[in-house]
Amino acid sequence: MDSSEPEINVPGRSTALPHGVKDAHILIVDDMALMRKMIGMCLERSGFENVTYAEDGDEALAQIAESMPDIVILDLNMPKMSGSELLKKLSAMQMNLPAKVFVLTTSDSDQDIINAHKYDISGYLLKSDLLESLRETLETLDEKWMLVK
Repeated sequence: MDSSEPEINVPGRSTALPHGVKDAHILIVDDMALMRKMIGMCLERSGFENVTYAEDGDEALAQIAESMPDIVILDLNMPKMSGSELLKKLSAMQMNLPAKVFVLTTSDSDQDIINAHKYDISGYLLKSDLLESLRETLETLDEKWMLVK
């Protein structure tokens, strides 16, 4: 990293995120407003500046079609259109989606994990381990940003 570029300090990490990662557009999709806010605050405190929100799969689908986020953090269990239904719909529509999708859910069911991975998600994170899951995800993005972008 060029020394003239500002470093982005991530709590609990020994190194900073590369400058370009902070510009990623991240869409958080969760029906619980408090959960959206918590995830968003974690990301923003970690240096991500372009975080948007959707409260269900319908709203997320519209935002994905409009703005093509780089990363989607998706809850599975939501009213209207669930995260699973959104993944299925995006796959059926054969959208050329550049986003990496990380499922963030309360379900540790083997079947939910298997079903989510059928849609080529980038990670399956549990809400019970929210801070640790996000920390690990940020490390993954740090290490593999060129593949994500």
